[in-house]
Amino acid sequence: MLKVEMLAAQQGDAVWIEYGTRTSVHRVLMDAGTPASAAAIRDRIARLPESQRRFDLLVVTHVDTDHIGGVLKLLAERPPGLTFDDVWFNGWEHIKRAGGSRLGPIDGEIMSTFLTKLGWPWNAGFDGGPVMVAREGPPPQKRLRGGLRLTVLSPFERQLSRLRTSWRSVVQAAGLDPHDPERWARLLEKIAQKGLRSSLLGARLEVNALARSVFQSDTAVANGSTIALLAEFEGKSCLISGDAFAPVLVEGIGRLLHARGQSRLSVDAFKVPHHGSRFNVSNDLLKSVVSPEYLFSTSGAIFGHPDDEAIGRVLATAARSTRTLHFNYPAATLKANYAKTKKRAAPDWNQPRLKQQFRYQTRYAATDTGGLTLEL
Repeated sequence: MLKVEMLAAQQGDAVWIEYGTRTSVHRVLMDAGTPASAAAIRDRIARLPESQRRFDLLVVTHVDTDHIGGVLKLLAERPPGLTFDDVWFNGWEHIKRAGGSRLGPIDGEIMSTFLTKLGWPWNAGFDGGPVMVAREGPPPQKRLRGGLRLTVLSPFERQLSRLRTSWRSVVQAAGLDPHDPERWARLLEKIAQKGLRSSLLGARLEVNALARSVFQSDTAVANGSTIALLAEFEGKSCLISGDAFAPVLVEGIGRLLHARGQSRLSVDAFKVPHHGSRFNVSNDLLKSVVSPEYLFSTSGAIFGHPDDEAIGRVLATAARSTRTLHFNYPAATLKANYAKTKKRAAPDWNQPRLKQQFRYQTRYAATDTGGLTLEL
Protein backbone atom coordinates (compact mmCIF):
# COMPACT_ATOMS: atom_id res chain seq x y z
CA MET A 1 0.00 0.00 0.00
CA LEU A 2 1.29 3.45 -1.00
CA LYS A 3 -1.00 6.36 -0.25
CA VAL A 4 -0.34 10.05 -0.98
CA GLU A 5 -2.41 12.73 0.72
CA MET A 6 -2.20 16.41 -0.19
CA LEU A 7 -3.36 18.16 2.97
CA ALA A 8 -5.07 21.55 2.89
CA ALA A 9 -1.98 23.78 2.98
CA GLN A 10 -3.34 27.00 1.42
CA GLN A 11 -0.94 28.06 -1.37
CA GLY A 12 1.72 25.65 -0.10
CA ASP A 13 2.60 21.97 0.17
CA ALA A 14 1.91 19.45 2.92
CA VAL A 15 2.26 15.91 1.60
CA TRP A 16 1.40 13.00 3.92
CA ILE A 17 2.64 9.60 2.71
CA GLU A 18 1.55 6.26 4.13
CA TYR A 19 3.01 2.93 3.10
CA GLY A 20 3.19 -0.64 4.35
CA THR A 21 0.28 -2.94 5.17
CA ARG A 22 -3.12 -2.30 6.72
CA THR A 23 -1.83 -3.57 10.05
CA SER A 24 1.64 -1.98 9.87
CA VAL A 25 1.47 1.55 8.48
CA HIS A 26 4.55 3.76 8.11
CA ARG A 27 4.37 7.52 7.57
CA VAL A 28 6.38 10.36 6.01
CA LEU A 29 5.51 14.07 6.13
CA MET A 30 6.89 16.41 3.47
CA ASP A 31 6.41 20.08 4.42
CA ALA A 32 3.42 21.52 6.28
CA GLY A 33 2.29 24.51 4.23
CA THR A 34 2.01 28.01 5.67
CA PRO A 35 1.94 28.86 9.40
CA ALA A 36 -1.85 29.04 9.16
CA SER A 37 -1.90 25.50 7.72
CA ALA A 38 -0.45 24.00 10.89
CA ALA A 39 -3.89 23.67 12.49
CA ALA A 40 -5.05 21.33 9.70
CA ILE A 41 -1.85 19.30 10.02
CA ARG A 42 -2.31 19.03 13.80
CA ASP A 43 -5.90 17.90 13.29
CA ARG A 44 -4.71 15.22 10.87
CA ILE A 45 -2.13 14.00 13.39
CA ALA A 46 -4.72 14.10 16.18
CA ARG A 47 -6.74 11.49 14.29
CA LEU A 48 -3.93 9.03 14.99
CA PRO A 49 -3.68 7.30 18.36
CA GLU A 50 -0.77 8.77 20.29
CA SER A 51 1.05 5.46 20.00
CA GLN A 52 1.04 5.81 16.18
CA ARG A 53 2.52 9.31 15.96
CA ARG A 54 6.01 8.10 15.22
CA PHE A 55 6.86 9.08 11.64
CA ASP A 56 9.70 7.51 9.69
CA LEU A 57 10.71 10.84 8.19
CA LEU A 58 10.03 14.57 8.07
CA VAL A 59 11.22 16.31 4.91
CA VAL A 60 11.44 20.10 4.84
CA THR A 61 12.02 20.61 1.14
CA HIS A 62 13.26 24.21 1.29
CA VAL A 63 13.01 27.52 3.14
CA ASP A 64 9.95 29.12 1.55
CA THR A 65 7.28 30.04 4.08
CA ASP A 66 4.52 28.08 2.32
CA HIS A 67 6.52 24.89 2.92
CA ILE A 68 8.50 25.43 6.13
CA GLY A 69 6.16 27.89 7.88
CA GLY A 70 3.66 25.23 8.90
CA VAL A 71 6.47 22.97 10.10
CA LEU A 72 7.76 25.68 12.44
CA LYS A 73 4.29 26.28 13.84
CA LEU A 74 3.68 22.54 14.19
CA LEU A 75 6.90 22.02 16.12
CA ALA A 76 6.23 25.05 18.33
CA GLU A 77 2.90 23.47 19.30
CA ARG A 78 3.89 19.82 18.92
CA PRO A 79 1.09 17.28 19.40
CA PRO A 80 1.73 14.72 22.17
CA GLY A 81 3.73 11.73 21.00
CA LEU A 82 4.85 13.25 17.68
CA THR A 83 8.37 12.13 16.75
CA PHE A 84 10.37 11.61 13.57
CA ASP A 85 13.03 8.95 13.07
CA ASP A 86 14.93 11.36 10.82
CA VAL A 87 14.53 14.89 9.48
CA TRP A 88 15.81 15.80 6.03
CA PHE A 89 16.43 19.51 5.87
CA ASN A 90 19.36 21.46 4.48
CA GLY A 91 20.24 24.02 7.14
CA TRP A 92 23.16 26.41 7.37
CA GLU A 93 25.70 23.73 8.25
CA HIS A 94 24.73 21.62 5.24
CA ILE A 95 24.66 24.56 2.85
CA LYS A 96 28.05 25.64 4.13
CA ARG A 97 29.42 22.18 3.42
CA ALA A 98 27.93 22.13 -0.05
CA GLY A 99 29.78 25.25 -0.67
CA GLY A 100 15.07 33.12 -1.95
CA SER A 101 12.33 34.25 -0.70
CA ARG A 102 13.27 37.30 1.33
CA LEU A 103 12.93 35.86 4.82
CA GLY A 104 13.18 32.18 3.99
CA PRO A 105 16.70 31.81 5.40
CA ILE A 106 15.46 33.16 8.74
CA ASP A 107 12.86 30.38 8.71
CA GLY A 108 15.75 28.01 8.09
CA GLU A 109 17.62 29.25 11.13
CA ILE A 110 14.52 28.80 13.28
CA MET A 111 14.13 25.27 11.97
CA SER A 112 17.77 24.50 12.72
CA THR A 113 17.33 25.68 16.29
CA PHE A 114 14.21 23.53 16.70
CA LEU A 115 16.05 20.41 15.59
CA THR A 116 18.98 21.15 17.88
CA LYS A 117 16.66 21.64 20.88
CA LEU A 118 14.58 18.54 20.13
CA GLY A 119 17.63 16.36 19.61
CA TRP A 120 16.04 14.53 16.67
CA PRO A 121 18.25 12.87 14.04
CA TRP A 122 18.99 15.39 11.31
CA ASN A 123 19.97 14.20 7.82
CA ALA A 124 21.04 10.96 9.49
CA GLY A 125 20.37 9.11 6.26
CA PHE A 126 23.15 11.21 4.71
CA ASP A 127 25.56 10.84 7.64
CA GLY A 128 24.66 14.35 8.76
CA GLY A 129 25.62 15.85 5.40
CA PRO A 130 23.49 17.73 2.87
CA VAL A 131 20.58 16.06 1.09
CA MET A 132 21.59 16.55 -2.53
CA VAL A 133 22.64 14.95 -5.80
CA ALA A 134 26.42 14.65 -6.06
CA ARG A 135 28.38 16.13 -8.95
CA GLU A 136 28.71 12.74 -10.63
CA GLY A 137 27.03 9.36 -10.55
CA PRO A 138 23.44 8.26 -9.98
CA PRO A 139 21.15 10.15 -7.59
CA PRO A 140 21.33 8.93 -3.98
CA GLN A 141 18.77 6.37 -2.86
CA LYS A 142 17.75 5.67 0.73
CA ARG A 143 15.46 2.95 2.07
CA LEU A 144 13.36 3.74 5.12
CA ARG A 145 12.15 1.43 7.85
CA GLY A 146 9.27 -0.47 6.30
CA GLY A 147 10.78 -0.54 2.82
CA LEU A 148 9.98 2.82 1.19
CA ARG A 149 12.73 3.75 -1.28
CA LEU A 150 13.43 7.45 -1.75
CA THR A 151 15.60 8.78 -4.58
CA VAL A 152 16.82 12.38 -4.40
CA LEU A 153 16.43 14.19 -7.76
CA SER A 154 17.04 17.75 -6.53
CA PRO A 155 18.94 19.82 -5.44
CA PHE A 156 22.44 19.64 -6.86
CA GLU A 157 25.48 21.12 -5.15
CA ARG A 158 25.33 24.26 -7.28
CA GLN A 159 21.80 25.11 -6.06
CA LEU A 160 22.88 24.83 -2.42
CA SER A 161 25.94 26.96 -3.14
CA ARG A 162 23.72 29.73 -4.48
CA LEU A 163 21.49 29.47 -1.42
CA ARG A 164 24.55 29.83 0.80
CA THR A 165 25.22 33.32 -0.56
CA SER A 166 21.57 34.33 -0.18
CA TRP A 167 21.36 32.83 3.31
CA ARG A 168 24.27 34.90 4.59
CA SER A 169 23.03 38.18 3.15
CA VAL A 170 19.41 37.83 4.29
CA VAL A 171 20.22 36.69 7.82
CA GLN A 172 22.92 39.32 8.31
CA ALA A 173 20.71 42.06 6.87
CA ALA A 174 18.20 41.17 9.59
CA GLY A 175 20.90 41.76 12.19
CA LEU A 176 21.17 38.07 13.04
CA ASP A 177 24.14 35.75 13.14
CA PRO A 178 23.87 32.24 11.62
CA HIS A 179 26.28 31.06 14.31
CA ASP A 180 24.35 32.51 17.28
CA PRO A 181 21.90 29.81 18.47
CA GLU A 182 21.01 31.78 21.60
CA ARG A 183 19.31 34.47 19.53
CA TRP A 184 17.28 31.85 17.70
CA ALA A 185 16.34 30.21 20.99
CA ARG A 186 14.96 33.53 22.26
CA LEU A 187 12.98 33.93 19.04
CA LEU A 188 11.54 30.45 19.55
CA GLU A 189 10.26 31.49 22.95
CA LYS A 190 8.34 34.34 21.32
CA ILE A 191 6.93 31.98 18.71
CA ALA A 192 5.77 29.53 21.37
CA GLN A 193 4.04 32.35 23.27
CA LYS A 194 2.51 34.34 20.40
CA GLY A 195 2.54 32.11 17.33
CA LEU A 196 4.14 32.93 14.01
CA ARG A 197 3.23 36.24 12.41
CA SER A 198 2.86 36.47 8.66
CA SER A 199 4.89 39.69 8.78
CA LEU A 200 7.84 37.66 9.96
CA LEU A 201 7.74 35.13 7.18
CA GLY A 202 7.67 36.77 4.06
CA ALA A 203 -13.30 32.49 -22.87
CA ARG A 204 -11.98 29.70 -24.94
CA LEU A 205 -9.03 27.70 -23.86
CA GLU A 206 -6.41 27.05 -26.52
CA VAL A 207 -4.46 24.27 -24.87
CA ASN A 208 -1.91 23.79 -27.63
CA ALA A 209 -1.11 27.50 -27.69
CA LEU A 210 -0.63 27.46 -23.92
CA ALA A 211 1.67 24.45 -24.23
CA ARG A 212 3.75 26.19 -26.91
CA SER A 213 4.22 29.33 -24.82
CA VAL A 214 7.85 30.18 -24.17
CA PHE A 215 9.15 28.56 -21.00
CA GLN A 216 11.19 30.75 -18.66
CA SER A 217 12.64 28.87 -15.71
CA ASP A 218 12.11 29.87 -12.11
CA THR A 219 15.20 31.59 -10.70
CA ALA A 220 14.27 31.95 -7.00
CA VAL A 221 17.27 30.71 -5.03
CA ALA A 222 15.18 29.04 -2.32
CA ASN A 223 13.09 27.12 -4.86
CA GLY A 224 16.24 25.91 -6.57
CA SER A 225 17.38 24.30 -3.32
CA THR A 226 14.23 22.15 -3.06
CA ILE A 227 14.59 18.52 -2.02
CA ALA A 228 12.62 16.57 -4.66
CA LEU A 229 12.04 12.85 -4.12
CA LEU A 230 10.91 9.81 -6.04
CA ALA A 231 9.04 7.57 -3.59
CA GLU A 232 8.73 3.87 -4.49
CA PHE A 233 7.13 0.99 -2.62
CA GLU A 234 6.27 -2.49 -3.86
CA GLY A 235 5.93 -1.49 -7.50
CA LYS A 236 4.10 1.80 -6.86
CA SER A 237 5.70 5.22 -7.22
CA CYS A 238 5.14 8.96 -6.85
CA LEU A 239 7.39 11.85 -7.85
CA ILE A 240 7.10 14.66 -5.27
CA SER A 241 8.86 17.73 -6.56
CA GLY A 242 8.31 20.59 -4.10
CA ASP A 243 9.20 23.86 -5.85
CA ALA A 244 12.15 22.40 -7.77
CA PHE A 245 13.46 23.91 -10.99
CA ALA A 246 12.33 22.00 -14.09
CA PRO A 247 15.84 21.83 -15.63
CA VAL A 248 17.27 20.48 -12.36
CA LEU A 249 14.57 17.80 -12.21
CA VAL A 250 15.22 16.87 -15.84
CA GLU A 251 18.91 16.49 -15.05
CA GLY A 252 18.25 14.43 -11.92
CA ILE A 253 15.77 12.22 -13.74
CA GLY A 254 18.26 11.79 -16.58
CA ARG A 255 20.90 10.58 -14.14
CA LEU A 256 18.44 8.10 -12.67
CA LEU A 257 17.31 6.82 -16.08
CA HIS A 258 20.91 6.33 -17.15
CA ALA A 259 21.60 4.29 -14.02
CA ARG A 260 18.49 2.18 -14.59
CA GLY A 261 18.93 1.79 -18.33
CA GLN A 262 15.60 3.45 -19.10
CA SER A 263 14.55 6.23 -21.48
CA ARG A 264 11.62 7.73 -19.60
CA LEU A 265 10.53 7.77 -15.97
CA SER A 266 7.19 6.05 -15.48
CA VAL A 267 5.45 6.84 -12.18
CA ASP A 268 1.99 6.18 -10.80
CA ALA A 269 1.59 9.81 -9.70
CA PHE A 270 3.44 13.09 -10.23
CA LYS A 271 2.98 16.02 -7.86
CA VAL A 272 3.96 18.79 -10.22
CA PRO A 273 6.48 21.40 -9.04
CA HIS A 274 5.65 24.77 -7.50
CA HIS A 275 1.88 24.26 -7.33
CA GLY A 276 1.64 24.29 -11.12
CA SER A 277 3.66 27.44 -11.83
CA ARG A 278 4.42 28.12 -15.49
CA PHE A 279 8.02 28.77 -14.42
CA ASN A 280 8.50 25.23 -13.04
CA VAL A 281 6.45 23.00 -15.34
CA SER A 282 8.21 22.69 -18.68
CA ASN A 283 7.56 20.54 -21.73
CA ASP A 284 11.00 18.98 -21.32
CA LEU A 285 10.12 17.91 -17.79
CA LEU A 286 6.78 16.47 -18.87
CA LYS A 287 8.44 14.56 -21.70
CA SER A 288 10.84 12.94 -19.24
CA VAL A 289 8.04 11.70 -16.94
CA VAL A 290 4.94 9.71 -17.84
CA SER A 291 2.11 9.33 -15.34
CA PRO A 292 -1.66 8.78 -15.27
CA GLU A 293 -2.10 11.06 -12.24
CA TYR A 294 -0.97 14.71 -11.91
CA LEU A 295 -1.28 16.33 -8.49
CA PHE A 296 -1.61 20.08 -7.85
CA SER A 297 -1.22 21.33 -4.28
CA THR A 298 -2.60 24.86 -3.90
CA SER A 299 -5.66 26.86 -2.93
CA GLY A 300 -4.77 29.39 -5.61
CA ALA A 301 -4.23 32.08 -2.97
CA ILE A 302 -1.53 34.76 -3.40
CA PHE A 303 -0.28 33.60 -6.83
CA GLY A 304 -3.34 32.24 -8.60
CA HIS A 305 -1.75 28.84 -9.17
CA PRO A 306 -1.96 26.63 -11.10
CA ASP A 307 -1.03 28.68 -14.15
CA ASP A 308 -2.86 28.11 -17.42
CA GLU A 309 0.42 27.42 -19.23
CA ALA A 310 1.37 24.68 -16.78
CA ILE A 311 -1.91 22.82 -17.18
CA GLY A 312 -1.79 23.34 -20.94
CA ARG A 313 1.65 21.75 -21.05
CA VAL A 314 0.49 18.78 -18.98
CA LEU A 315 -2.48 18.19 -21.26
CA ALA A 316 -0.72 18.68 -24.59
CA THR A 317 2.52 16.87 -23.80
CA ALA A 318 0.91 13.64 -22.63
CA ALA A 319 -2.30 13.72 -24.65
CA ARG A 320 -1.91 10.17 -25.97
CA SER A 321 -2.78 8.62 -22.63
CA THR A 322 -5.71 9.18 -20.28
CA ARG A 323 -4.82 11.23 -17.23
CA THR A 324 -6.47 12.65 -14.14
CA LEU A 325 -5.65 16.08 -12.72
CA HIS A 326 -6.03 16.11 -8.93
CA PHE A 327 -6.50 19.34 -6.94
CA ASN A 328 -6.51 19.52 -3.13
CA TYR A 329 -9.04 22.38 -3.04
CA PRO A 330 -12.55 22.69 -4.52
CA ALA A 331 -12.89 24.09 -8.03
CA ALA A 332 -14.87 27.06 -6.70
CA THR A 333 -12.04 28.01 -4.33
CA LEU A 334 -9.40 27.76 -7.04
CA LYS A 335 -11.47 29.85 -9.45
CA ALA A 336 -12.21 32.54 -6.85
CA ASN A 337 -8.56 32.89 -5.84
CA TYR A 338 -7.44 32.85 -9.47
CA ALA A 339 -9.83 35.69 -10.34
CA LYS A 340 -8.84 37.66 -7.25
CA THR A 341 -5.13 37.34 -8.00
CA LYS A 342 -5.07 37.65 -11.79
CA LYS A 343 -7.98 40.06 -12.18
CA ARG A 344 -9.67 37.93 -14.83
CA ALA A 345 -12.08 35.02 -14.95
CA ALA A 346 -10.58 31.63 -14.23
CA PRO A 347 -10.47 29.06 -17.04
CA ASP A 348 -12.87 26.13 -16.92
CA TRP A 349 -10.87 22.92 -17.10
CA ASN A 350 -14.05 20.87 -16.76
CA GLN A 351 -15.28 21.57 -20.29
CA PRO A 352 -16.39 18.27 -21.90
CA ARG A 353 -14.84 19.38 -25.20
CA LEU A 354 -11.42 19.76 -23.61
CA LYS A 355 -11.68 16.54 -21.63
CA GLN A 356 -12.56 14.59 -24.74
CA GLN A 357 -9.94 16.21 -26.95
CA PHE A 358 -7.07 15.86 -24.47
CA ARG A 359 -8.23 12.67 -22.76
CA TYR A 360 -8.27 13.73 -19.13
CA GLN A 361 -10.47 13.90 -16.06
CA THR A 362 -10.43 16.27 -13.10
CA ARG A 363 -10.80 15.56 -9.40
CA TYR A 364 -11.17 18.26 -6.75
CA ALA A 365 -11.27 18.21 -2.96
CA ALA A 366 -14.77 18.35 -1.54
CA THR A 367 -14.01 21.06 1.04
CA ASP A 368 -11.40 23.72 1.82
CA THR A 369 -10.13 21.73 4.80
CA GLY A 370 -10.27 18.08 3.80
CA GLY A 371 -7.39 17.85 1.33
CA LEU A 372 -7.24 15.01 -1.18
CA THR A 373 -5.98 11.42 -0.96
CA LEU A 374 -4.76 9.13 -3.73
CA GLU A 375 -4.08 5.46 -3.07
CA LEU A 376 -1.75 4.03 -5.69
